[in-house]
Amino acid sequence: MARKPPKPTYKIGAASQSDVPSGGVGDVTTGWVTLIAGLFICGFLYYINHSARRMGFHEYNLINTAFVLWVPLLLGMYGLRRSPESLGFGLGDLGKGTVAAFVCLTLFSPVIYYFAAYPDPQAYYLRWMSQSGAIIGIFRNGQGGFTGGTIDPMGLLFHQIVMGFYMFGWEFFFRGFLLTGLQKIMPLWAAIGLHALLFMALHIGKPLPETLSSFPGAILMAIIAVRFKSFLPCFLLHWLVSAGFDFAVLYHYFKP
Repeated sequence: MARKPPKPTYKIGAASQSDVPSGGVGDVTTGWVTLIAGLFICGFLYYINHSARRMGFHEYNLINTAFVLWVPLLLGMYGLRRSPESLGFGLGDLGKGTVAAFVCLTLFSPVIYYFAAYPDPQAYYLRWMSQSGAIIGIFRNGQGGFTGGTIDPMGLLFHQIVMGFYMFGWEFFFRGFLLTGLQKIMPLWAAIGLHALLFMALHIGKPLPETLSSFPGAILMAIIAVRFKSFLPCFLLHWLVSAGFDFAVLYHYFKP
């Protein structure tokens, strides 16, 4: 009997020789630069996001998106002279990955609805949406919550578009650039674990259920990214979960 061919090893953004231009940096160096750059970016964002001077919605998203999208992309393309595909910026099996994203969203929906009613997520995300203009005329009450307010449809649309750009950069950084680069210098399980720890670190300061769930969530999305060879299904899932949580918060707040 003929021997079966070995199963392929899935690796997001797996580069061919054509992905590394003449004069481009090799895999090992790229891996170490990815690790150092990833630690720096996460450390800087942790510091600035927790500084005494609290940033508003627009400033936060502008600075964070710049550092998780443009800094690693420009570093990889012009500093390391690597193709976007070899940095994890590829389509992969987008069709099946999208199906997986919607399956996960369906499974997560009851959890999103349940936790959106809790006081901490309510306070955190109502403040966030009031800063973006998604909610207008809302005020703090004496118990640390909010009172009044109405939804501005155009403001809410703007909020979700901005969050979409933010999530795109976020997922490229973690499930594209970082996860792809780390695999060049360590086993897959170690790359997934390290990137999940950094992902969780940048959730510190958000509502506790979100912070605690970010570690297993990062592992799940890493598996999706590796299996379907693209960060794009993770971006779609993360954006829809974020938008779904916003709408669930609004529903619980405004319901009679």
